[in-house]
Amino acid sequence: MPSLPAPDSPHRSASATSGPRPGLLALLALLLVAALASALVPAPALAVPPSTVSVQDTTGTVDAAQVEQELAVVDFRTEVELVALVLDVTEHGFDVSEDAALNDSVLDHARTAAPELLSEDGQHFAEGTVILALDPENRFLGTYAGEDVKLDDGGFTAVQEAMTEDAQNGDWHAALQAGAEEYADLLLRPWWQHPGALIIGLLAPVSAIVTALSLLGLRRAARRRVDQSLPRLADVRAKRALTDAAARTLPASSPYGQAVLADHEEYGRELAEAERLDAELPAPGRRRWSWGLSSKQRESAREFERTVGSLDDADDEIIAASDLLHRIGDWRQAWERELEPLRDSISRLPEVLAEQEDMSDPEQRAAAELEELCGDVEREMDDLTARLEADQIDPESALEQLDTLTRELSAGVRGLQTRRIDRRAEDEDEAEVLWEASADVEGGGYRSVRARRHRWESARGGDVGNDDFWHLSPVLWYSLWHSTSDSALESHRDPASSGGGSTAGFSSAGFSGAGSSSRF
Repeated sequence: MPSLPAPDSPHRSASATSGPRPGLLALLALLLVAALASALVPAPALAVPPSTVSVQDTTGTVDAAQVEQELAVVDFRTEVELVALVLDVTEHGFDVSEDAALNDSVLDHARTAAPELLSEDGQHFAEGTVILALDPENRFLGTYAGEDVKLDDGGFTAVQEAMTEDAQNGDWHAALQAGAEEYADLLLRPWWQHPGALIIGLLAPVSAIVTALSLLGLRRAARRRVDQSLPRLADVRAKRALTDAAARTLPASSPYGQAVLADHEEYGRELAEAERLDAELPAPGRRRWSWGLSSKQRESAREFERTVGSLDDADDEIIAASDLLHRIGDWRQAWERELEPLRDSISRLPEVLAEQEDMSDPEQRAAAELEELCGDVEREMDDLTARLEADQIDPESALEQLDTLTRELSAGVRGLQTRRIDRRAEDEDEAEVLWEASADVEGGGYRSVRARRHRWESARGGDVGNDDFWHLSPVLWYSLWHSTSDSALESHRDPASSGGGSTAGFSSAGFSGAGSSSRF
């Protein structure tokens, strides 16, 4: 019988000596610790997306379909009916100076327009319902819920704090998503995840469980990002020839064509990056179980999602710009996209004029001039559209005319802003606060040829309007600045009151629903 080799024999096979890889050992150790601790702590609930997502926007501020899509993927620990409610408290008859104005407005909306948000007896919010409320114009946000899915007062405040920064930046979609994610994190949170609740003897194993579950959640999110981006990349590839052909026909002498050509160059760079990332990412059917656990893999997934998303938007915009500049294909829809910022400005004019009683004489004259100018702009837009359809003006000249109207409207808004600051500011410091608030207002996010031209020329050091003050939708911008500047001035005059705490309670007797609101 042959003798066995010694343990340190050089004839030992590589497979016998190599052993498990360090990364696998670490994961196995982590799972072992979690398993040992599982007898000491209850199992976590499964992640559950909302059973329904309802977006009720009475102000026309958000894209309801997009918000619904963004909130539908937020995982809760139990099934909830998630409601995003955007309203204006003044439309419900409440004074913005009242701290409970949003609470009462949410209740009024539920009673008059959405009774499904209330319990059968009308004394609470409906069971299973979570409401994220927002008043962009008057700078309120709030959280409300049925008795079975409510948070404590500190939890409601935490959700509002999570929404505040995005709300202050005017990113309403991000504010609602941040609120939903924070609510999901706090609702039915296991006791071992509460701050200060960790028992010293269980700190290590419980932390291991939390880490393991977090890693599994991050792994799932990374895989989902890639899986959702792959069909979009396939669509980009399918339209690549059409996109490149559209770019080749763009007039290089046109400032609008040059701006879109610059975007096409960026499109090419991003497409190369997307292809590189796609080649590095394992195909869905060939991924190892562990793919998505490492931070490098998760970062690759996020970058892939961002790049593909940008490409998916860019190719449509390049094709639309070419259609418009050549008046072919679906150019009419592209033209409407160019009109949208000015139409939004005209629709916001009544809000601006609503405070005429409080205006000084110079302000009233500036407001009257702006009102007259908006009427001229609306008539000119209709005339340009008719001339374009009749082939009486070329698209580039029509776009130039829209830019001229935008410059004139921007100048009118600037005059009104100057006179409002003269009235509101009591000294130079307050005037500086109001002027500085202008930098905090974005006002739009429009995806149009004219917007791209402005960004392109600004990046090159050019000046589209020969004026530092130029906004694609000037009156919309002014309306947003109006609210932002008031808040900034209030904080400057009374720093102790800025960012005040949540306000709970409702004015209506007999209603004791859970929830609170705060200002941002």
